[in-house]
Amino acid sequence: MTSKADMRVAKNMILLPLFAALAVCGATTVGAQTYPNKPIRYIVPYSAGVLPDFVARTIAPEMSATLGQPIIVENRPSAGALVGYEFVAKQAGADGYTVASLLVQDLAILPLVVKDLRFDPQKDITPVIGLAEATLVFGSSVTAPWKTMDEMVAVARANPGKFNHGGSSFNIRLSNLMLLQHLGLDLVYIPYTAGAALLQAQLTGEVHAAFLPEANAISFGERFRVLAVTSERRLASFPNAVTTAEYGLPRIPSNSYALGAPAGVPRPIIDRLHAAASRALRQPEVRAQLEKRQLAIVEQNTEVAARSLAEKAALYAATAKRAGIEPQ
Repeated sequence: MTSKADMRVAKNMILLPLFAALAVCGATTVGAQTYPNKPIRYIVPYSAGVLPDFVARTIAPEMSATLGQPIIVENRPSAGALVGYEFVAKQAGADGYTVASLLVQDLAILPLVVKDLRFDPQKDITPVIGLAEATLVFGSSVTAPWKTMDEMVAVARANPGKFNHGGSSFNIRLSNLMLLQHLGLDLVYIPYTAGAALLQAQLTGEVHAAFLPEANAISFGERFRVLAVTSERRLASFPNAVTTAEYGLPRIPSNSYALGAPAGVPRPIIDRLHAAASRALRQPEVRAQLEKRQLAIVEQNTEVAARSLAEKAALYAATAKRAGIEPQ
């Protein structure tokens, strides 16, 4: 026969987990209501001056004005952005006081580059909002023996292994490979350790064909010939260059920039960050600064930004697998 004392113990055992859950929920709600009450760190896993840094420094002041707290941009460049991303994923608190500037392509390909990666880019970092995209263009120096995409494909097919493509990052290398694999072209890969060296090689014709950002191609002027672009529509800056989709290729991703946060940040805080960044993107001076660097504003919500990261990761993984590339 069960005693009253036993019944009280059993009742308490049932209620205690409920009370604990309510307490956690209450603390989360209070934290979200008072957020933010101190400065926010905006981690950039890259050097000052590059586009992920530029995007962060462009929207941070406007986000700060909306949230009522300073947003401090902090560069943590090292090991191809790995150090900065790992810090956000594993060391920063999931309280909304650390956010990150994401180059989505780089985040997506980390498992393909780094053996025994100590975090999962899709599980340990939350894309809060997709901010902007930079179109990539595929082209060659005017010294190359072709003037159009059709001519380039015909010449390269007739001369397998004679021409090359180059890259200073895994992102560009995989973008090149996506195009070459689908066209069945055999071009030798030449790696470069710095983006400036690659750009110079593309301009002089040392590299026969490769992707590069639209802004760089514009700066080259008539010394560089753009053959194809990754945008959905043809670019006003290169109206004669076909889109990759127009050429019958799967769409090769443009470079995407997003605001991220450690996984586990409460949804109300994610929503506040999203709203602040969204408002920043609508400011005329912010739009003008981004567009001046050939950045198209996309303003993706949290779910779309996360799906974009997952889709890019799957696309790059399939490309790397076909090429026999394994993490080092």
